[in-house]
Amino acid sequence: MYFVCIGVDIAMFFLQIRLVVLWRNVNWLVPFDNAGKTLVNAVTTKVSQFFKTQYPLSERGKLIVALIVFAIARVILRTILRAA
Repeated sequence: MYFVCIGVDIAMFFLQIRLVVLWRNVNWLVPFDNAGKTLVNAVTTKVSQFFKTQYPLSERGKLIVALIVFAIARVILRTILRAA
């Protein structure tokens, strides 16, 4: 369970990096964005499949939805770990 939490934290880190890079081009964050590109693209693709809206979500919208979902999952996992 601990490693799942670490994985969720890593995914959230790369999602946040992509949000910052989309907002403003920060040169020293670009290598981090490139490192997490495969993970972030996979997550945003899943968001598009699960959250079908009348108008397609923007890239930022997908990232924000994914961050919210991961944050909720992280809270649930933390609660399970503390209860055990």
